[in-house]
Amino acid sequence: MFDDWKQAWREAVANFQRELEDEPGDATTRAMRRDERTASDSLRRLDAELAAARRNAEAERSEEAVCRRREGLAEKVGDAETARIAAEYAERHAERAVVLERKVEVLEAERLLLLGDLDRMRTALEERGIEPRVGSGSAGPAFDAAPAPDLREREREEQGFRRMEREARERAAEERLEELKRKLR
Repeated sequence: MFDDWKQAWREAVANFQRELEDEPGDATTRAMRRDERTASDSLRRLDAELAAARRNAEAERSEEAVCRRREGLAEKVGDAETARIAAEYAERHAERAVVLERKVEVLEAERLLLLGDLDRMRTALEERGIEPRVGSGSAGPAFDAAPAPDLREREREEQGFRRMEREARERAAEERLEELKRKLR
């Protein structure tokens, strides 16, 4: 999906550059504004992707911490197998977190490039006497806008499911730990 956005962005910038070389007219003006909107939409989608990557990285770090806590509890009661499994899962979560954190870095770099392109597009529009329609400046309010309602709802649902899964795993681990404690008594 991200590659589709990048391709749409590249096409919008290429179209904008081609139209910039043409004489301004109604069709050219409309096309330039359309390309500006496309570029702004691509940036908004990238911002949503970036926010999701940040949340996912944070969730993985949180899961890693939970597994480390479980590992410590299992070691205290002498359950080597549970401690080993908890350590294994903690490593998996840590690996995922590292990948997601790198993804965040790459998306942030891509965002800076896109902001620069959009800023140049808007400057070119203004030089031709055409008022940009979407936001103003390179980091205007158009990019800080909240995601679309369906996207926000989907994110809330995903967070809810992740929370319920985490709580269920924690309950199961605590029940197992209590069972092991009873057996050791």
